[in-house]
This record gives sequence, structure tokens and C-alpha cells, in this order.
Amino acid sequence: SSLDTVKALLDQAENDFPALLARLENMRSTILNKSTCRDGMILDLTGDATVFEKIEPSVEKFLGDLPGDNNAEQLQNFYSEPHPWAIQAKEEMATQAPIADEGFVVPTQVSYVGKGGRLYSKGEAVSGSTSVISRFLGTGYMWDNVRVMGGAYGGFAQFQPKDGIFSFLSYRDPNLAGTIDVYDGASKALMTSASDLENDPDALATAIIGAIGDMDGALGPDQKGSLQFSRWLARETPEQRQKFRDEILNTKPSDFKDFAERLQALKDPSSAVVSSKSAFEDAAKAGKSFTLQDIM
Repeated sequence: SSLDTVKALLDQAENDFPALLARLENMRSTILNKSTCRDGMILDLTGDATVFEKIEPSVEKFLGDLPGDNNAEQLQNFYSEPHPWAIQAKEEMATQAPIADEGFVVPTQVSYVGKGGRLYSKGEAVSGSTSVISRFLGTGYMWDNVRVMGGAYGGFAQFQPKDGIFSFLSYRDPNLAGTIDVYDGASKALMTSASDLENDPDALATAIIGAIGDMDGALGPDQKGSLQFSRWLARETPEQRQKFRDEILNTKPSDFKDFAERLQALKDPSSAVVSSKSAFEDAAKAGKSFTLQDIM
């Protein structure tokens, strides 16, 4: 969590603002360094042709006023080489912030229960079928067990294909330990669903249609621009997107089984919970212990 960092920044702003100002000025000078500014900065604009015609002079002036020139130093290629800050951060996180089940104590009558881990290792191919299955878990198993029977205001199952991370989350949840038990039972429930879908093609088709619907939802101009920019940054091609879509359409019950097996063997799992002191005490009695931190 960045909470400690934010608290430290607030303390520095209140008690030693010149030191904080020096840090901010150093950040600005690094970003606007004339030797790398033009190579390291990206300008993303979204609008129609009329808008671009009107703003073009201002954009050209802004770009022209940036430090340096087009013949300045080139940054390393971060698509092929890891950023040195990322290397250092990973090393520090491995030693100073090992994976643990964390609890954040606040005065509240409900809980916010998260649990996640790595479903796919770096470099592994991720099939589009994962979008169907993670949505199936969220709208079925999680809805039934966390929201309807558990009484939480919301329950989610989310998978990020680009980094291989799968996570569960509950929102305004009257339970804590019981919700984690629901998460831990998801792989078994999904395995059962895989068997059921072998004999229920209509249910499988419904799951596939839902996933495609999520992909093809209407977007506003700002959303279209943001989505296209993220695709450009990730070097995602239309061919890759079509392949992912085809894999969604070709999802089979066996894909559900594979997902369930991966979920059962989730790598580096950990939980993060925001709840009350009494709820954490009850969870400890149920065998769910956390490294606690008082927030308020």
C-alpha cells in the first residue's frame, strides 16, 4: 500500500516543506531534462478533425517550447530492456515487502475483502477463454455466494490477461473469514461447472455472449481515445485482438477445467482486507490471520 508514503509526504509538507519542494523540483527537472525530454514524452490527443484544426497552432507551440531538440539523447528501449527503476523496486519489494496477508483496521461495520495471485507466469500464452471464465465466476459463483447468500453489496472476480493476475474482491461485506472461504472454494465450483457445461451448450453460449458483450460495449470519445492509446503503448495489433476474440468464441468446457486447475494452484496468493478490529479478531478465531495496521 502507498498509505505510509502518503502519510510521510503529508508530514513532510507540514513540517519540512522546503525538502518536499526540492523533491518535486527534482522530478520536474528530470522530466524536462533537455537531453531526453523529447524522446521520453508522449502527447495523446482525442478529437475530431475540426477540433484538431483549431488546436493545431497551440499544440505546435507547446511542442516547440519543450526543452531540447529532435537530435538529443535517446532513452533506452523499455520494450526490450527493463527500466532500472523497476529492477530496483522489485528487489526492494522482495526484501522489504514480502507477500503477506494484510489487514487494515478502520472503524467500520463492513469489510472489503480482496484475495489474488498469479494465474499465469510471465511469458505464458493467455487464451481469450479466460475472459469468459472470469466473467462466469463473477456473475455466477461470486454473485450467488458473496452477494446473495453472503449479503455483501458487491462481489467480483477479475483477471488481467496482460499480467496473469487473478483477484477476488468483495465490497461492503458483512463477512470476512467466510468470504475468503468462498474464494478458496471457487476452483472446486468451477470444476463442477466445467462438467455441467459439457451437457449444457446453451449455458456455455450465454457465457460466451456475455464476454463478447463486454468487449463490444458502447464507448464515449474519451474512452475510445484512452483505449486506443493503451493499445498503442502495449503494441497491441488488430490481429492479436482478433485472435483473442476468436478464442473467446471457441471457449470449451475443457477451458473451464484448465482455469479451475490453475486457480487451485494459484501462485503467490495473498489477501488484503479493510475491516474493523473485532472482525479481524473473529477471523483469527476462524483461522484467518493477518498482519494488521491501524489506519485511523
